[in-house]
Amino acid sequence: MSQVQLFQTIMEEVKRIVRWDGFDENRVSEAVKHLIASIDVVKLHYLENCVGCGACGPSCPYYYVDEKYSPANKAEETRRIYRKKLTIAGMILGPLVEAKLPRNEKDLDKIVEFAYRCTNCGACYTACPFGIDSGVLVKLMKGFSTVVGRVPTILAFFEAIERLRVYKEIPGLMRAWKDVIDQVNKELGRTIELDRKGAKVLYLPTLMDVISYPKAVIATAKLLDKLGLDWTMPSEPIGVRPPIAVVIGLSDKAKTVLRRIYEYIESIGPEMVVLIDGGFVYPLLRFELPSNLNVKPRFRVVHVTELLAESLEKGKLMLKQTEDKVTWHPPCQMTRRGGVTVEPEYVLELVSKDFRKLPHHGLESYCCGGGGGIGCITFELIENMAKMIGVDANLLISGEKEHKFIEETEKAYKVALKRKIDDIKRSGAEIVVTACPTCIRTIMLGARLYGVNVKVLHIMEYLYDKI
Repeated sequence: MSQVQLFQTIMEEVKRIVRWDGFDENRVSEAVKHLIASIDVVKLHYLENCVGCGACGPSCPYYYVDEKYSPANKAEETRRIYRKKLTIAGMILGPLVEAKLPRNEKDLDKIVEFAYRCTNCGACYTACPFGIDSGVLVKLMKGFSTVVGRVPTILAFFEAIERLRVYKEIPGLMRAWKDVIDQVNKELGRTIELDRKGAKVLYLPTLMDVISYPKAVIATAKLLDKLGLDWTMPSEPIGVRPPIAVVIGLSDKAKTVLRRIYEYIESIGPEMVVLIDGGFVYPLLRFELPSNLNVKPRFRVVHVTELLAESLEKGKLMLKQTEDKVTWHPPCQMTRRGGVTVEPEYVLELVSKDFRKLPHHGLESYCCGGGGGIGCITFELIENMAKMIGVDANLLISGEKEHKFIEETEKAYKVALKRKIDDIKRSGAEIVVTACPTCIRTIMLGARLYGVNVKVLHIMEYLYDKI
């Protein structure tokens, strides 16, 4: 398939999804069914038991953009649909009890705006005295928006690339993957046997890892060798950043990609799977995969920082010490949603005599503001990704209305990230390490915007010359 044919195939798939103008009653009806079908007993608690106390408000980075973006207020858009379709009072009294379905284009525009003012960071969940995760409800709303067609073209494009596996036919992406494999072999002084069945450890970097921090990918391979582990890694990427479908609220399409990953892991038969992405990839593969696919994996999924901490604690590894003024930014998905709260800081405290905890750290850490796909909805990133895959960036924006949406979202994003940058500034750190490509881009952008002179690295990139 030629590059032109390949792009046409992807764009045909994207055009079936993306529709920023108009109000299509059939698609709205389909989106309502999609939302209602996603409700389970846990989500029912989130829908029914919010008392509107507002405790969640200050926990959200977008609350500081505008108070209308408080978690409870954003989640109310989902509750209105729920009440109208599934409660007796809502069916009878409708708007009198805040129960209604979207009725026009303006309603759909508000829903997509609110959906992309939430990073699903989980901070509202830990702040809520009733244990209500408003981010989960906003995620339902994001799925609703995608089904009606209000979805950023850039996200729909990469979701299609990943699900259809056409990223393997894009020279720029596959060249980046091959280059890193070659560098791993050079670093280790041997040719690693890829896709080796029976290996006890499967190292699972993604295309986004390779694009965002190739040195971290290499450093992790170096670590696995240093520990003397019996390991292998894929000869081809398992996805762009799988499953991207979950970012736009399409759980059914996410399952397709998860199933493919699970089958690949099972074909290798490892005892352990090692990840370096601390974003949504980690909790999805570690905690959500079994229930989503109704399987009982024979392997355990760990983040590389967990492996590091365990190896250091047992005396299996020594790291070179420094006096760097370094701090750790905890990715929300890995920390609040994944429970990896102490391991990275434990590692960094052993490495640097001048490690500095952020004023707000661990479960109380501030979200950077770029999660939930928001960090991808910038003109700069769209331009950069278009160059990498060899397409015109204008084709990744469907029209004037989406252009305006990107403009407003980017503006809000640049305000929301300031709280994180201020926290970093107060720490006095000169190096910020983290484990999420979106966090890295966001903190780099914020440091540039607000004049903070810090270096931002993946933790394994930082440790590259200390192993």
